[in-house]
Amino acid sequence: MRWDTAHENQPKAQFSEEHDGKIDSTYSISIEKGAFDDLHISLSGKISMDTAELVREELVKIIEAEPLRNVVLDLARVEYFDSSGTAILVEMFQVCARLNNKLKLDNVPARIQGLLDFVDFKEFDSAGILQPRSQPSLLIQLGEGALNVYTTGRDILAFIGGAVEALIKDLSHPGKLRWDGLSKLVEKSGTDAVPIVTILSFLMGAILAFQAAIQLRKFGANIFVADLVGLSIVLEMGPLLTGLIVSGRSGAAFAAHIGTMQLNEEVDALRVMGIDPMRYLVSPRIIAVAFSVPCLTLIGDLAGIIGGCVVAVLSLDITPTGYFNQLHKVLELSDVLKGLTKSIVFGIEIAMIGCLRGFQVRGGAESVGSATTSAVVTCIFILTVTDAIFSILFYYSPPVFKS
Repeated sequence: MRWDTAHENQPKAQFSEEHDGKIDSTYSISIEKGAFDDLHISLSGKISMDTAELVREELVKIIEAEPLRNVVLDLARVEYFDSSGTAILVEMFQVCARLNNKLKLDNVPARIQGLLDFVDFKEFDSAGILQPRSQPSLLIQLGEGALNVYTTGRDILAFIGGAVEALIKDLSHPGKLRWDGLSKLVEKSGTDAVPIVTILSFLMGAILAFQAAIQLRKFGANIFVADLVGLSIVLEMGPLLTGLIVSGRSGAAFAAHIGTMQLNEEVDALRVMGIDPMRYLVSPRIIAVAFSVPCLTLIGDLAGIIGGCVVAVLSLDITPTGYFNQLHKVLELSDVLKGLTKSIVFGIEIAMIGCLRGFQVRGGAESVGSATTSAVVTCIFILTVTDAIFSILFYYSPPVFKS
């Protein structure tokens, strides 16, 4: 293979391939300096995938060396020209536009013109494929935003209605419920999450005890660390932390699973077979998570209380007996029930949000990833708002429901 570069007296570049001593000229580029503001370039030979990169580099080098001159590209002697040549012309068009020059094609054979007719060079000249699209007006953006809000709200209400209807049918006819699938969902969303819930709840109880110890030690009120840890874990941190963990595990998994089924048209196949996707996909997941989250919350509460006890024994010179006696005085059954009530609602919300995001998947794999991320973020937001609402309701609840 040999590459001959043109000198000043011979403005020509030629690429050749050598096979067994014989030279087979593949293409050549000739430069003719005509008018003072035009740069004439003549292509000849074969412009194919094998030589496209070399042709492109040489043409870019020639055009950029003459930045103030328009380019006239002569294609009369081109013997072979495919889609790679079209891509080269498009890039030359963009290079000239960047230099505020014009590219003109001269002596284009009919066989090449038929291929170039598929490319709108005027579009590249006016907008450019690398330039951003113009932004719509403010009124259009407001209208599109309002339409998106309306469409999203309508879809959410329709999904909630379908999910509630499916739940009522399944709970009123438990014999028709898919118990085998339900048990697997409980295992994945509940049993498999026990280790991480236990560890994080234990650490959260220990952290709360450490933070309380710093202040309580100043007043000699070390024993009240049991009050702070017990009530904080049972009423707030236990249900919320468990809900966030399940959101990251099960909520994201539901969105990815159903979203993939949407892409593979499996959901449509269920409808064709006369199977309601709500009863087949959504209802079992809501039941499974609504059952799993309270169980995980109880495990998390116990782990968090034990974590606080360990810190109290090691850092505050409190015996385990004294810790649990003080906890028994302040912690009542109603506190535990309040936390479990939160966790049941959290479980229903997690399952519904995950399934909703899965059904909203459109497009390709990127849409599945976006739905998974959206499911987790939405769960975190909704759970936090719900927890705040429950806190207000419990604070202003009638005395019969107070601790």
